[in-house]
Amino acid sequence: MNYQNTQEIPVELLLEHPENSNYMDALTSQKLRHHIESTGRYEPLIVRPHPSEKDKFQVLNGHNRLRALKTLKYRTANCLVWYVDDNQTRLYLATLNRLSGTDTPERRSMLIENLLGAFSKDELSSMLPENEKQIEELRQLIHPKLDELCEKDTIEKDVKVPVIMTFMLEEPEAKELDLALDLIISTNEGILPRSKALVILAHFYLKQCEPINNTLE
Repeated sequence: MNYQNTQEIPVELLLEHPENSNYMDALTSQKLRHHIESTGRYEPLIVRPHPSEKDKFQVLNGHNRLRALKTLKYRTANCLVWYVDDNQTRLYLATLNRLSGTDTPERRSMLIENLLGAFSKDELSSMLPENEKQIEELRQLIHPKLDELCEKDTIEKDVKVPVIMTFMLEEPEAKELDLALDLIISTNEGILPRSKALVILAHFYLKQCEPINNTLE
């Protein structure tokens, strides 16, 4: 792997990786911002040249630090540039980002699913914190064994089966949605699951549109 010394890169040129699954709760994020604001020190972000946007960089490690720096109106961020391909990038997302914050299970399951396109479960278990059983459990978030869930002897009719919703967004749209979800979670003391925050966001929109819906009936 080739890399170079740290350099100051304008924050507007730093784009979050859409498959990042690591998020800090509101309280930890606040502590991180306070630390950077009071000391001016933080661990350099690890980035790579963006694979599709010229002159921009994609964050491999340091998504939470980048958000803190933007909030504090930093114009540049200290970064270490790595030159890695997509598969290596996904491996770093699945390992480096476990050092701080917590993973959103749905996003990590998508990351695992993409890695399984290039590596076997045995190979991944030797490189990631998860063992083979945990990797399969994460994979089942996307591919649940509905045939097992629906067997007459193992499930009652009134049991609610979770619905897995998978959709892709352009990077600016994903950032906007993430910001909205973060705001909802922060107003609930950081303890609300992101899935519930998404439901609250949808409910709010539906309530706003009630007059329109009534006229369409």
